[in-house]
Amino acid sequence: MIDAVKEEWQGPLFVRISATDYTEGGLTPEVQIGYAGKMKEQGVDLIDTSTGGNVLAPIDTFPGYQVPYADKIRNEAEIATGAVGLILNPIQAEEILKNNRADLIFLGRELLRDPYWPRAAAVQLGETIDVPEPYQRGWRFK
Repeated sequence: MIDAVKEEWQGPLFVRISATDYTEGGLTPEVQIGYAGKMKEQGVDLIDTSTGGNVLAPIDTFPGYQVPYADKIRNEAEIATGAVGLILNPIQAEEILKNNRADLIFLGRELLRDPYWPRAAAVQLGETIDVPEPYQRGWRFK
């Protein structure tokens, strides 16, 4: 499948995996590390590392609960990873990146809750971002 995608797509290729499904006899990070290495050989650029979702299983969720899986796959398969899993604020995201636990942060629910999260993150981290022209009038009052 990866080879077929690479024939049609010349841009960066990310593959989302579930590092574990939290069930006995199910997916494990060790198995996924092997797959990640093979995907790297095929030209995959980044593994978007999630967990669960394949079978019904109890999952202990807390801020950053999936980050250790991205970290493990990144370091053991030597491939770039994206981290997910209750990454709630920019300080937490920056820590993950600065400590080389992942190469990219994926935000899902946090952007649904606050579509202006990137702007608030930039402000909190002391960064300046270009404001899309249609937003300029609305943002100047914040």
